[in-house]
Amino acid sequence: MQKHYHFIGIGGIGMSALARILLKRGEIVTGSDIFESPTIENLRVGGAQITIGHNPKKMKKPHAVIYSSDIPEDNSEYIFAKKEGIPLLHRSNLLAQLLEGYAPVLVTGTHGKTTTAALLAHVLLEAGMDPSYAIGGYLSGPNSNGRHGKGMYFAVEADESDGSFLNYPSFSAIITNLEHDHMNFWKTEEALLKAFRQFANQVGSKKHFFWCYDDMLLRSLKLPGISYGFGEHADLVIENFQQIKWKMTFDLSFQGKHYRNLEIPLIGGHNVLNASAVFGLGLKLDISEKTLRKGFRIFQGVGRRVEKKGKAAEIEIYDDYAHHPTEIFATLRALKHALIGKRLVVAFQPHRYSRTKYCLDDFADAFEYADQVILTDIFAAREPPLPEVTPKKVVERIQAGGYNAIRFVGREELVEYLASHLKPGDVLITMGAGDITTVGPAVLEKLGK
Repeated sequence: MQKHYHFIGIGGIGMSALARILLKRGEIVTGSDIFESPTIENLRVGGAQITIGHNPKKMKKPHAVIYSSDIPEDNSEYIFAKKEGIPLLHRSNLLAQLLEGYAPVLVTGTHGKTTTAALLAHVLLEAGMDPSYAIGGYLSGPNSNGRHGKGMYFAVEADESDGSFLNYPSFSAIITNLEHDHMNFWKTEEALLKAFRQFANQVGSKKHFFWCYDDMLLRSLKLPGISYGFGEHADLVIENFQQIKWKMTFDLSFQGKHYRNLEIPLIGGHNVLNASAVFGLGLKLDISEKTLRKGFRIFQGVGRRVEKKGKAAEIEIYDDYAHHPTEIFATLRALKHALIGKRLVVAFQPHRYSRTKYCLDDFADAFEYADQVILTDIFAAREPPLPEVTPKKVVERIQAGGYNAIRFVGREELVEYLASHLKPGDVLITMGAGDITTVGPAVLEKLGK
């Protein structure tokens, strides 16, 4: 029987992936969000009925109402569903239901989940395995974050931020790394480590479980499975890594075999780690070396990961989701290496007051590879302001670390400021998990006039 699912906040990257899968399964999908977006328009084309603004009167009576951790309990549609006795399903619980009957392949970790899961889905597609996937970013080839396939494998980006990654059954998994993040949820390192240990223990096949040996916290957990990394004591060892402009080459040694001159059009040592995990897992899933090599060579990346937005007035503009200091540092280091001599300007929007407070000291070293940093207002993401966390404090902390090429520009003035201060030959990258992603196209429009 066809079922009706209503999504509160359907335009979110995680929610829209599941809505897309349900539509392909022939279910009825409705939803609401607070603003229009290309994602919402794309879902409408796929058959979803979506209203702008949360309005219980337009909900009808679905079989289930889907919400995420971002939806507050005082949301009018959430209250209506509760009052009417309509089943309320957290996004993770719906995904767990969708995984039934598949062999789930989960990708989790503090950083690199989206790129790793996207590359995994891509090679499964290249291998003709007709996978399903639900990912927190858009694969640049199919331009989709969710897919319903008839094959046995279901690739999932498993979110650790709210503990929901423990809700999923798994046949196989990759843990990319582990760092103190989302501590407003986890509270203590002990709780965080306990959750990742539990995740590892839940993986069905330890022969298909890969984790990063180079990560000290993961190594301290003494995990089962297969380790990978640059360290010579890893089970899968990366060797001879080189980044040549926008492409990387590297070798892998794994279970007595050597795989020479692998190529992938990504940048940065962090992405070599991500790619090596996918290559090793691909071999374990009986994907041929030839198919994996080809899949790597033609991988087009994922949206908002050093995504080129365009070029105008001899100024190139990129956009990236990085908002944690570790991600920022790794991305800028790789980008600076690819640019070879060009001036790199960063427009950074801190994300959430709680995260900014927790990471404040680490921002001091995050921008080492930037020639100029423009910091704008903190993106609250529905959090109340914290008086001790302000853009000025972030600027001061970065300057205290010895980096002085930074200034604050308010969000409303940012586009105008960048358009008037960038110089021919500059490269701008906008960074952050909030609405900073809209700045690049707006600057390009101004520069093109």
